[in-house]
Amino acid sequence: MNIKMAYQSRLKNAKRNIYSGLIKQIVNMILQFVIRTIILYVLGAEYQGISGLFTSILQVLNLSDLGFNAAVTFILYKPIAERDTTTINAIMAYLKKVYSVVGLLIMGIGILLMPFLPKLITGEYPQGINIYILFAIYLLNASISYFLFAYKSTLLTAYQREDVVSNVYILTNLSSKVLQIIILLAFKNYYLYVLILPVGSVINNLFLQIVSKRVLPDIEPVGMVSNQIKKEMAKQIKAVFLNRLCDIARNSFDNIVLSSFFGLITVAIYDNYYYIFSAIYGIIGIIARAIKASVGNSLVLENQEKNYADLNKFTFLFMWVVGLCTICMCVLYQPFMMIWMRGNKELLLSFHNMLLFCLYFYAISMTYTKSVYLEAKGLFWECRKYFVIEAVSNLFLNIILGYYFGITGILIATIVTIILFNFIGGTSILFKCYFNYSPKEFYLSNLSYFACTCINGVITFSICSLIVVSNSVISLVIKLLICLVFSNLMYLLFYCRNKNFQSGKSFVKRLIHN
Repeated sequence: MNIKMAYQSRLKNAKRNIYSGLIKQIVNMILQFVIRTIILYVLGAEYQGISGLFTSILQVLNLSDLGFNAAVTFILYKPIAERDTTTINAIMAYLKKVYSVVGLLIMGIGILLMPFLPKLITGEYPQGINIYILFAIYLLNASISYFLFAYKSTLLTAYQREDVVSNVYILTNLSSKVLQIIILLAFKNYYLYVLILPVGSVINNLFLQIVSKRVLPDIEPVGMVSNQIKKEMAKQIKAVFLNRLCDIARNSFDNIVLSSFFGLITVAIYDNYYYIFSAIYGIIGIIARAIKASVGNSLVLENQEKNYADLNKFTFLFMWVVGLCTICMCVLYQPFMMIWMRGNKELLLSFHNMLLFCLYFYAISMTYTKSVYLEAKGLFWECRKYFVIEAVSNLFLNIILGYYFGITGILIATIVTIILFNFIGGTSILFKCYFNYSPKEFYLSNLSYFACTCINGVITFSICSLIVVSNSVISLVIKLLICLVFSNLMYLLFYCRNKNFQSGKSFVKRLIHN
């Protein structure tokens, strides 16, 4: 395959992955919102707190996969580009065996953890609820995919066919979530609601196996991987594990610390804001995941100058979208939560904590393009010290600042460690180990994007503050339109002379018309 054909293929796959990923995220976001609302209204905030706590605990347990997914995806880029089916089959066979062991580890560690569950909850939990049975169901859901066909999603992602994974997920997730909604409304039974989770996971894996066989009929998990590949994979897995540890310390320990110090109601409040945060962050992530395999292919086939120009182009486009989302969150977070919580201010965060959530969103989203190139280039091992420092610092600051300042302290701890160790540290490794350029220009570009977002946000927020409409829903819609129209016009004014503006605009046009 020549470079021009490879580029067209990457563009086509990126477009396909973005479209299917967006549909997946929107469907999941709407269904999750409906389910959260039903749980809050029908069962109570404590149930939502239990869900958030158990999900966080199991995310910690998922460290057991040691990052095989990301490491194997990187290892697959080269044989896929070279169409080496024998090597691909051998890697899949190895991954299938490893995942079975991972599933057993997750189940074993989860069972050992069960006696300590009451110590992770401060105060009361809902009467009539057996937390051990509930946790066992959540644990089954977290581990069951490893015994089935979870490795097929890794294969499809490496082949730039994330759209297949998304389409299967949309079908199975839609069915299971609708069934959960019916159960909550008809029976108000939390046990039946939770039981649908592992059933949905089984069905999703079976469909994934069927569809992947049609898309990639020549790929079978057979053969033995070479010692060289095992050695390279082991090296990458060690580093990816540290990266996973860092992500867990950032995302999951928040709820665990809050539950231990302040109880399930505080977890529910934080988790509701984090749900909105993660839903929007997930949309940004779709774009990153859609182009990651394409970037990996480009790093194999293209020169460094082309890839550096792409990094700057993608970063420019990302930060425009991220800045727009941040401004929308800043303006709409509190009005939306007031409607959602039916005017109960006790279930809302303070204004300054809401702003910290927005800053948290911007900071973590700012790391996306850098991370895409680090992962695509396989620089996990080189980043290992930053992964460890960020994880340890975040956990330590979470406990100290969380104890004294609650949610405010946890958010500050997370933002500081993201900027210092994830963004600055990770960027320095990318430029040191791959790009033969100074990172100064990249840092200054991101600083200018942040400054533009702050100015844009203050002006947009001030304008929206002048909107006084008695109907809160209509007011929310008007403010959303102002954010979308006015903020984009401001960005157009700020960025029209940016050197990445034209290349970014051309890329979007090609993506749309390809």
